[in-house]
Amino acid sequence: MPSMTWTDIETSELSEQDKRFMVMYGCTQDDMVCMMNDPMNFIGGHYMLAMSILSDAQECIARGMDETARQYINRAKYVLREWNKD
Repeated sequence: MPSMTWTDIETSELSEQDKRFMVMYGCTQDDMVCMMNDPMNFIGGHYMLAMSILSDAQECIARGMDETARQYINRAKYVLREWNKD
C-alpha cells in the first residue's frame, strides 16, 4: 500500500489522534498496538523489534525513501518508549 500524502491524511476521515499517528509513524494507533501485540514480533522482545524496524529504516534510506525512513525510526522509538514503561 503506498504511503498517504499530507493532503490524503488531512482530508481523511481518521480521528485527530490517528492523523497524528499517520504523520509520525505512517500508520494508525491501532496498527501500532497490533504491531506491539503480535507474538511474531516479540520472538526477541522489544529490543529485537526495534532493531528490525531500524533495519527497515536503513533500507528505506538506501532507496531514497527518506519520509518512510523517518516514520520507521519513529516506530522504533515508540517500541523503545513502550519497553521503558514495562
